Amino acid sequence: MSDEDALIAAIIANPDEDTPRLVYADWLQENGRPERGEFIRLQCQLAQSDSDAEEVADRAGELEAAFGTKWLAGRPRFPWVTWEFSRGFPEILIAPGDLFLERYESFVHLRGVRSVCLDRLANSSVRDFASRPWNPGWVELELQEDPMAGIGSWGYESTPAFVAVARCSQARQLRKLQFSLFTVTPLAVRELAGSPYLDQLEELRLEGDPTSHWFDQLRAKFGDRLVVDRV
Repeated sequence: MSDEDALIAAIIANPDEDTPRLVYADWLQENGRPERGEFIRLQCQLAQSDSDAEEVADRAGELEAAFGTKWLAGRPRFPWVTWEFSRGFPEILIAPGDLFLERYESFVHLRGVRSVCLDRLANSSVRDFASRPWNPGWVELELQEDPMAGIGSWGYESTPAFVAVARCSQARQLRKLQFSLFTVTPLAVRELAGSPYLDQLEELRLEGDPTSHWFDQLRAKFGDRLVVDRV
């Protein structure tokens, strides 16, 4: 294993720690890739809410615009697929649900992916996703319904998506879970509140009326970890 491979392995093994990333940034500086090292340091600094956030963000943005495509080498590049950097690495994947499932083998084995956002989803796609093996590194998941899927359904067509995730044992690896555009029904609330696989969530984010009594069961279970965005 090369020095660089060992440094990257340390980052993947300790994804929440900045120290391995900063050690790698120093190595990059000393080995002819100063821009990459600077970018990692800047994004780690941003993640710590540094007082000079605007200036730091501007410089990080300049580096990403100039070198971001090069730094995405090895990541699958398909139409409508977006990669975002977090603390110096492309850890955030945004993709259409159907394409993601179609090209699943291209994504599921990637090291270092932490956050997955799937959009334009139908219930069948969510059920399909929940039934597949997940990468154990996925700790943040956002599911966005196809805006055309619920038209004329009074929102109840959204319920199977909640049920599929609530009954998915792999969901226990998640720290953050978000449903966007999906209409929350009483059955969906009962499933989420009763799921033994969501107890560890640091944040459950849904959409609806934050004052609605429909969310009482979830408030009782998650407390401040429940976030309801008004729509």
